Amino acid sequence: MGKTDPVSQTDARLLRILQVEGRRSYADLGSDLGMAGPSAHERVKKLEAKGVIRGYSAHVDPRAVGLGVLAFTWVTQAPGTITIDLMPRFEEILEIEECHHVAGEADYILKIRSRDMEHLGDVIRRVQIIPNVFSTQTDVVFTTGFERRPLPLGRPAEEKPAEDAPKPAGEAPETVSGGDS
Repeated sequence: MGKTDPVSQTDARLLRILQVEGRRSYADLGSDLGMAGPSAHERVKKLEAKGVIRGYSAHVDPRAVGLGVLAFTWVTQAPGTITIDLMPRFEEILEIEECHHVAGEADYILKIRSRDMEHLGDVIRRVQIIPNVFSTQTDVVFTTGFERRPLPLGRPAEEKPAEDAPKPAGEAPETVSGGDS
């Protein structure tokens, strides 16, 4: 493992598979990687111990649970308060799915899920009343092309993904287009 490649090629293949299908059995992982199931299990446990694999979760469809509105809110902190970390306050608001401290005109980007526009307004008002929040700007998402894309591990980012990872159930086959529109 070099400085620019923190995991081996085999571990990268294993991680590509698990990012798409985290419940894959160790026997199937081993088969995919050309090794015995117990060897695949050992590799997974080592990656968990090193903190490379941080956990496993279910991908819940936000619309199916009544959270059909997605928005990104850009938050600017009040002048002179930049040393105050607002992330713990944002974390208290359950509708905030992600919080990123960023460089640029804003100081934070918040990914917010809400039931409807009225609920979104309520969430934004809760953000705005947090001490040291100076201003907010919100962009509402019309459609989402993709989310939670697997990380491009073990190969250049521009290279087409290898077919070693199984496709999630219900995913449409890839198609090739004729050029830019």
